Amino acid sequence: MNVTRSLSLLLLAASCALWSAAASAAPQLRNPIVVEGPELTLGHIFEGAGEASGVRVGPSPQPGDRTILRPAQLARFAREHGIDWRPGPAVNVVVVRRASTALTHDDVAFALRQELERSGLDGRFELDLRNRSFNISLPVDSPFDLAIENLSYDRDSGRFNGLVRVWGPEFATQEATIDGTAQALVEIPMLTRIVRKGDVVGEADVIWAEMRESDIRYATIRDFDQIVGKEAKRMLRADAPIRTNDVWSPRLVRKGDLVTITVQTKFMLLQTNGQAVEDGAMGDVVRVTNLKSRKTVQGVVSGDGEIEIPFAGISQLAVN
Repeated sequence: MNVTRSLSLLLLAASCALWSAAASAAPQLRNPIVVEGPELTLGHIFEGAGEASGVRVGPSPQPGDRTILRPAQLARFAREHGIDWRPGPAVNVVVVRRASTALTHDDVAFALRQELERSGLDGRFELDLRNRSFNISLPVDSPFDLAIENLSYDRDSGRFNGLVRVWGPEFATQEATIDGTAQALVEIPMLTRIVRKGDVVGEADVIWAEMRESDIRYATIRDFDQIVGKEAKRMLRADAPIRTNDVWSPRLVRKGDLVTITVQTKFMLLQTNGQAVEDGAMGDVVRVTNLKSRKTVQGVVSGDGEIEIPFAGISQLAVN
């Protein structure tokens, strides 16, 4: 009795194992289905389709799109190609999605720069493409061509608009509108450090920096020589444009300083002490007070702490 029962159990276990192996070997429906290429095959739909895996059953969706396969279609595919599969009660629909990658901002910007240059925008310029996403999906690892069409560019405002068109061997042509600005860039001198009022700017204090031409204000210094060797009239910050009224020639005479007053003729040189009434650079006409006569006269700054007065008689330096 025990032997008969053991044999029955053994046969039952073997049958279950054979049934399980057969069931696992039977084609199974994939769901969901993700396709990378332009063709939909039985291998995409059924796992274990065997030799029929490479059979094409139709085109796949466009990149980024999806399509629906219904039970009747699935059953027909299986029946026509000898695949042992039938839809069960749990099978409703199968979603087929096409894998994709998005057209990038950099892809469009590169082509747009080339087209703007062909349109006559020369030199360096800053491109601001307003569209960050173009809703254009491309196949994965597939070549594509891109063109900028109907481009319109206004030089005064820097604004442009046009159309980007993308096409390739594995997807339909797609288009998107583009717009933005392209601003010319120019180099201007800027400071590498904070320069305080009264400091003289040296060569090491200045670098060339790019800036949008439309952002440059009136009287902004554009020449290296207009700032190097000049004195700051106020504190100047680094990495900022410098205007002509921010600097001037170094002050060789400052208000309140003791100076040497010189009167020179063809035959003599007369000097006395004075006090500057106002600041002045080389060649500036400033007022100075003669400390002996207490008279205030005008003279020309001729050096560091030196003012030269045009000769108009000895009485200029006489003590009252």
